Amino acid sequence: MLLACSMAFTSCIKESDTPIGYVNFTIDPNSTFYYNLNNVGGYEYFIGGYKGVVIFRFSLTEFLAYERACPHCHEVAVEVNKSGLILECPQCGSQFVYTDGSPVKGPAVSVLRHYSTYYDGYNLHVFN
Repeated sequence: MLLACSMAFTSCIKESDTPIGYVNFTIDPNSTFYYNLNNVGGYEYFIGGYKGVVIFRFSLTEFLAYERACPHCHEVAVEVNKSGLILECPQCGSQFVYTDGSPVKGPAVSVLRHYSTYYDGYNLHVFN
């Protein structure tokens, strides 16, 4: 009984309870400062959110932005793996596909938190 109680208090936060951080910034994704976003398939890491934001250039006019906090571990930031297509948690090994943030390998079962993006042809606005 005591073991069960102690396990309940030390277990991870529910995946649906991933903290939300404030995101509201604008960049020029075609500038040389963000050269990895100059081409389709490129990505860059940014400060903001809870554990950071990663932005992918999906097409010439479409961008995808995700919270880097792993929905399973919360306190660990996911990283883009060598393929450039998968985000991976270095702690629990969960993997997420960049096209929609859905998990492709557990233990995580929740998607990465998605941030809104608006591209006017010159500037990219990322917000929640």
